[in-house]
Amino acid sequence: MAVSAHEKLGTLSMAKVSTMKQKAVKVRFVFEIKNDVSGEKTCYKARLVAPGLYAVLGRAFEELWVLVPNAWTSRARFSVEAANERNVHHFDFNTGFPNAKMNKEMYIKLPDVVETGEPAEVRRLSLALYESKQARRLWGMKLSEEIEQMGAARSTVDPCLFECNHPVHGRVFILVYVEDLIVAGKSFAGVAAIKSGVSDKFYERNMGEFKDFICMKVMRDKAAKKLRLSTPGHIMGLLQAFEMHMCTPNETAMMSRAKLSKTRENHFLYGCRYAELMGSLLYLSTTTRPDTAFAVGVLSRFVSCPDRE
Repeated sequence: MAVSAHEKLGTLSMAKVSTMKQKAVKVRFVFEIKNDVSGEKTCYKARLVAPGLYAVLGRAFEELWVLVPNAWTSRARFSVEAANERNVHHFDFNTGFPNAKMNKEMYIKLPDVVETGEPAEVRRLSLALYESKQARRLWGMKLSEEIEQMGAARSTVDPCLFECNHPVHGRVFILVYVEDLIVAGKSFAGVAAIKSGVSDKFYERNMGEFKDFICMKVMRDKAAKKLRLSTPGHIMGLLQAFEMHMCTPNETAMMSRAKLSKTRENHFLYGCRYAELMGSLLYLSTTTRPDTAFAVGVLSRFVSCPDRE
């Protein structure tokens, strides 16, 4: 399926070994299990990727960046849309990166399991391929260009936020997160107009009303004009990873009058696991669980020397 999608897009083209200016990169398949916000399996996905380990700055790419909005921009927009009772819809690009043209020469070798029927083993990349160094930047430039051609203007506060002043449907806001679009407008026709413009350029999936965003579950109460975010799948996965899913929950994030100190005794051998736990908890405290911020801040003081107590 992944190879046929690239053949349809024209990602690869024939190349002669004698004309190659650099070494070909061996691409591989990455198989992934997609989960929803609750942690339930939804589908299996295979993706053809080009490892960027051997890419050289200046020859294979110039700079690296990706369209990821600031967390405060996302929350501010969600609050405004909920308060103003706007229609908010979610769109996803199934194969976004390969829509952008490569700006540097890059050659690849297909995996041995791929049978194309073509004599040439080496292919030249005409379009961006996932996991190559420049793919995210090229896709961001391509998507931004197409959105601006639809009449939208990029925000001066956050480059991932666009505003379109439609003459009939009014203001429509577009928030970009890599291959996801969150489109909000007062009228559904305004949202549909943006969808129509995007679908003319790319293959996109209409995910319907805004129900999830980067693994966060969205719960909207239109009567109260409120929008809540939660991460049940991430929390349950974290509890299972550290074998805490059978423990009795506590009413507060930290026991009252708890005093922790660096004893330098009974040192925890797997300190990297403690650091991994702190990273996950810091993510939660800055996204959907700010009530845990104090407890996480206290525990993060012991990342360099965790002990079993």
